[in-house]
Amino acid sequence: MIGIVGGSGDFGRGLGARLRAAGEEVALGSRTPRDDLVANEDACADAAVVFLSVPPEGVESMSAALAPVLAGKIVVSVASPVVFRDGKPGAEPGDVSLAELTARAVPDARVVAGFHTVSAKTLAGDAPLEEDVLLAGDDAEAKAEVARLAELVVAGRAVDAGRLEVARWLEPVTAVLINVNRAYKAHSGIVVTGLP
Repeated sequence: MIGIVGGSGDFGRGLGARLRAAGEEVALGSRTPRDDLVANEDACADAAVVFLSVPPEGVESMSAALAPVLAGKIVVSVASPVVFRDGKPGAEPGDVSLAELTARAVPDARVVAGFHTVSAKTLAGDAPLEEDVLLAGDDAEAKAEVARLAELVVAGRAVDAGRLEVARWLEPVTAVLINVNRAYKAHSGIVVTGLP
């Protein structure tokens, strides 16, 4: 079972739909359960893997609130420190990544950072995602499981970007892609070339 905290947004719904289409069982969580959305705690309860799809300002508090149900699970941090000033996207990363804040709030979770370069809009659509997913984490087994799920979602592959600390530099890339997408009126992703 896969739980998606913050499953009411484009990213959560799109990811859930693509994982379900690949045969995975998915529970979409929300702060306000309704229709096909269950409470965030319920989405986590039976899940082996939980995607934390919440705004950057809510990552630390949501992680802490869900800590009892996230302990021992693989937690995928997809948040990015994106900010908009006068309608222009940028990034305001902290001293540590949002993924590291999650790991601090839930020390018994196996945190993996990833999916920062996958557009929520394209996830919510039907077109194949011709891109890779970059992953960072300290737990090799957790990263391998998230890589397996990522390769069900994208046509490309999951690329191991290293330890969880690398999320400090990975998360702000979202702001770069938002600017690229605005300039080209597109929904671009990243493909890593030159790998075996």
